[in-house]
Amino acid sequence: MVSKLSLILGLCWLTLGCAPSLYWIHESSTTPSCQPDRLPQWSDFVPRVPEDKRGAETAIRFLFHHSERRLAIAFDHEHSWVKPELVEPENHTLWRISEQLLAHEQVHFLISCLVVRQANVSLTKQDDPYKVLELTKLVAQRLNLQYDRDTNHGLNLEVQQLWEAEVMRQFQELGILVNSP
Repeated sequence: MVSKLSLILGLCWLTLGCAPSLYWIHESSTTPSCQPDRLPQWSDFVPRVPEDKRGAETAIRFLFHHSERRLAIAFDHEHSWVKPELVEPENHTLWRISEQLLAHEQVHFLISCLVVRQANVSLTKQDDPYKVLELTKLVAQRLNLQYDRDTNHGLNLEVQQLWEAEVMRQFQELGILVNSP
């Protein structure tokens, strides 16, 4: 006999309309590598009508904190935008599109955060932090471009889910390493 949970999960996979399985892992550091220290929400984006067909864009700034000798990213509120009708969708279809697009944009943030956290783990006193920062920025940009190509900007839901799962797996593994005593 099929349990209710199995039936619900099966329906979610068939319709691909389930809420994304993304979550945030805080750092134990006093200055987190990623600001905000949470997944971005539509309230973090500026509502804007784009000149092209895209529904949203996530902008990230890469930073170096001298006092802690630590790299960081910051969500760029001024340059991150979303189509206004996706912020508070009025019907079920738009709500699903909005949820899927938000998950896609959150993975962009997670990718950049993951790369910066990995760089901080490997940064040594002998490294030139500005060279590491530039390399980190390039790696994050290339991964984000590949992510958009592979997922067709989130439209290929099957590949989107694969990326989400892999990024979350690596984010969780790194979270354990970063937060271990």
